Amino acid sequence: MKRTLQVSLSVVLMASVLLTACGKKEETVAGSSAAPNAAATGKAVKLKWWGGVPEENGPKAVVDAWNAVNKDIQVEYVRFVNDDSGNTKLDTALLSTSDAPDLFVSYGDYLLDRRVKGDMVEPLEDLIKKTNFDLEGIIGSENLLKINNKIYQLPGSKDMRFFAFNKASLDAAGEKVPAADWTWSDYAALSKKLTKPGQYGTFLLPSWEPIAFDIIGSDKPNDPYYKADGTTNFDAPSFKMGLELQKGLLDAKALMPYQEALANKSQPQDELLKGKAASVYSSLYFMRYIKDDKAYPGRDFKVAFAPTPQMEKGKNVNNAKLSDYISINSKGTHKEESMKFLSWYLKEGNLNMVPGGRIPSNKNVDVDKVADLIMGDKSQYFDKESFVNMLKGKYTPTTSVITTASTQIRQIFMEEAEKYFMNVQPIDKTVAAIKSRSDEAVKNAKK
Repeated sequence: MKRTLQVSLSVVLMASVLLTACGKKEETVAGSSAAPNAAATGKAVKLKWWGGVPEENGPKAVVDAWNAVNKDIQVEYVRFVNDDSGNTKLDTALLSTSDAPDLFVSYGDYLLDRRVKGDMVEPLEDLIKKTNFDLEGIIGSENLLKINNKIYQLPGSKDMRFFAFNKASLDAAGEKVPAADWTWSDYAALSKKLTKPGQYGTFLLPSWEPIAFDIIGSDKPNDPYYKADGTTNFDAPSFKMGLELQKGLLDAKALMPYQEALANKSQPQDELLKGKAASVYSSLYFMRYIKDDKAYPGRDFKVAFAPTPQMEKGKNVNNAKLSDYISINSKGTHKEESMKFLSWYLKEGNLNMVPGGRIPSNKNVDVDKVADLIMGDKSQYFDKESFVNMLKGKYTPTTSVITTASTQIRQIFMEEAEKYFMNVQPIDKTVAAIKSRSDEAVKNAKK
């Protein structure tokens, strides 16, 4: 899974180089500048929709449902892998004059931002009016990530991170499923209480950024890693608290040793579903593993859910975000048809994505129906009450548009945090090193 701090704008430059090297084709295809007008030819408009979700996890059902009743506008789904090379492939296609996407998905604020800066994305305000899309009723403009106060995307799903629990472990410890207003301190205390021989109290994926990156987001949801003056925010008390919290869990042996988890390439689904950890931190992709009783047979416990904790009880809400940013190619020739498909998708079509773990962004969606669709015929593995409560929770959308020196900063953070977790470097020196090195990286990136 991709996290917030990743690649830089250099990938767009790479895409431009690749495009120039490949040259231009003069084919007449949907989405190209040479595409014929559908009304003039009497033929169906053919749209290409690029996304990172495997076809079998929902997109095929979406396009089949649309194509069955919209003979004049036919949609083809093209899958790209949501990694650095896959996003380069998408950027190259968007810069192309042939066989380009009409619609595409950006899986991250920084990816959308760089595509807007690269003039790849169509502003949607006029198209929203032309198609009478009920923006306020379905999404709510206050929930949108805007760039330069313009709408360049409409989110296809609602993503949330959460803690998944072995319900039997909670019951054995005499603990209830945590409520929505639990805090990071509550999480640390509960993890220690759930620890027993043969089972860690919790598991944090070491290839994700350490939990400090999420805790600082609980404190500052919008661009949490940067200050208004452009320097980094790693001297915030919440960031230090996050590092200390994870180190405390390691020291208490409530969390798998950092180096062991790295060496074994341990994964949350293996740790929880094989009974090796009582709780794990994950996101909605985790649902498909819960339902997989071939890979994880013989389970005699349900999985319970609690949202990401708060910084301070009652003082802020739990973080989540609208995601799967769907945009229209600024160079496409079928923009209004693309918007018609996108409108339908957001109103009803994305229900076909639910069994694959995507929750619709439509704020009027029937959450109980969504829960049933996700669980399918594997409801015996879910603690439904806590699952529904988690889905119905009140969340603060988080955004991370600023990405200056993001790749370097992530590397710095991982290097310095590892020293701290492995008792090579004390906390104050760790925080100071992350802050100073990151600020220097930002300064150099702006030259």
